[in-house]
Amino acid sequence: MKYVDQELTIAEMLADPIVQTLMRYDGISASDVRHTIDQVLQNRLSSHRIPMRQSNASIHEWYQPGQRSDAA
Repeated sequence: MKYVDQELTIAEMLADPIVQTLMRYDGISASDVRHTIDQVLQNRLSSHRIPMRQSNASIHEWYQPGQRSDAA
């Protein structure tokens, strides 16, 4: 894992051994985290009335951190 002046990706965060230990302790799985992120992004996109990308990929697979979903 690299530590620089940027935020971790979701995949990097979920791969961190400390995060994995805490999630196990709390009974949370990586799929629970991804599902929650998908739900939040879907709610944000629908509340801004921006159509979601039509794809079989889930939102966390195409969403780019730092990219504003409300940019016109």
